[in-house]
Amino acid sequence: MAATDKQGVKTETPTQAPKQEAGRPRKSAKLPTESSVESESIVTAHIDTNYADKESLKPDGLTTNAKSLDAEGESSYEQKINVDVEKENPSFSKKDDKAKDENATDNKAGSTSVAGKSTSKAVETHTIHLVDGEKGGAGKSFLSRAFIEYCQYKGLDFAIVDADTSNQDILKIYPGCIEAFFSDDEKQQKEADQIFELALKKSVLVNLPAQVYKKVTEWIDNNGLIELGKEKSIRFVKWFVCTGGHDSVEFFVESQQHFENRLTHVFVRNKGLCDEWSYVSNLDKYKDVQKKYSFVVMDFPKLAHWEKNMVDRLQIKFESACTHPDFGVVSQQKVKNFLKGAFKAFEGTGLVQ
Repeated sequence: MAATDKQGVKTETPTQAPKQEAGRPRKSAKLPTESSVESESIVTAHIDTNYADKESLKPDGLTTNAKSLDAEGESSYEQKINVDVEKENPSFSKKDDKAKDENATDNKAGSTSVAGKSTSKAVETHTIHLVDGEKGGAGKSFLSRAFIEYCQYKGLDFAIVDADTSNQDILKIYPGCIEAFFSDDEKQQKEADQIFELALKKSVLVNLPAQVYKKVTEWIDNNGLIELGKEKSIRFVKWFVCTGGHDSVEFFVESQQHFENRLTHVFVRNKGLCDEWSYVSNLDKYKDVQKKYSFVVMDFPKLAHWEKNMVDRLQIKFESACTHPDFGVVSQQKVKNFLKGAFKAFEGTGLVQ
């Protein structure tokens, strides 16, 4: 329809919308709707890595569903890692599944990650953990017990060897523990050999007696076990429990100098026997080995005197003491706090796998 404006110019008034060209859909502005936002992939993951706050160490008591040292499959510790995924993007789900499978394979093979690249080991590495200290009363058995319960808590497959024939508290408390000893008698030296044989299948924790440094050292050196361990993917870690005394440090220095970096040392500062370690840190011999060699320093927490004596007298696990009727509420909490501190210390070394 034509119309004339005041200036006499004719204009056309369209009676219908212009036709759209074929093959070119009309574009129109569209506000984002709830459905369009949801179409994008939103992945939220939360990993709880603070084992000190794990459910099994909550104030209402330790759970007893931790797997035994011989158990197979995933550990209850790993099952406590919660990953919540709100949305899944189908466009990359297959790619991510493949990456997860590859990472899982790398982890089982004992892979290491460098600059984002994963390198898998062909054979799984096992560890022989020697809990040493040379002096009697240094706390070797006490540390071994906390070590065992940490492994149980993590669901790790470990063999336990009690080589302290004079005081077999480890053997009495933890089922499945194996007895062994170190001897100068050639006919009995095979007793110690079973430790290395066990390590071919799984990692081993060995609770050593006092004054056995020479025998253990000769067992390792005379049989070339460090070199043989490299061939069989077995490594040694010595957890040297120190009292804070000068002679205790001397024994550590002697062991570190003898093995150098061929054997990993952990200098365990037993806070239950000494709470001031500046004296040790300033010793010339200690500072010398600290400069020359690589070793790990770990602080082992103190358990209150009464609770420690009760645990020893009753011959029970720390975990059991957390709910034992002979322990009051406050005493149970003290044991729980001790376990949390011990577990954190072991975790921090990165040597228990």
